Amino acid sequence: MGHNKSAILSSDKSAASFLSEVLVRAGYDHPQHSHTLGVAKLSTYEPCLLVIDFDHIRSDKLESIRQIRFVLPDCAIAVVSSDLKRNWAKQCHMAGANGVLSSSSTMMTLVSGLRCAAQTGCYTDPAFASPRGQN
Repeated sequence: MGHNKSAILSSDKSAASFLSEVLVRAGYDHPQHSHTLGVAKLSTYEPCLLVIDFDHIRSDKLESIRQIRFVLPDCAIAVVSSDLKRNWAKQCHMAGANGVLSSSSTMMTLVSGLRCAAQTGCYTDPAFASPRGQN
């Protein structure tokens, strides 16, 4: 993976702790954690993978992805969301997310999804294709 810097954007401490464990299991160094969208701070840290907890951020979600993609064009961006609509996953990808994962996925599904998003450039959690995730 080259340099294994990772970061988490979440305002929920328990979610951030869980996502930190996921990133460590996926082979990343102990991730930086931010409660707010600090694009300047993120650009200074230069993570190779950023995980955004969409269930616990207060800013415009799609615009956040666009801003981060502009500042960190080489960073893999993965979003974790409980909104499982296919159209939502599509919008996240179109805004610049490499990975869209379900917040209800298992640890191993999240680990493999993050690895896939970082290595191939695109991953959508299978939960977004389930009948429950219809538009």
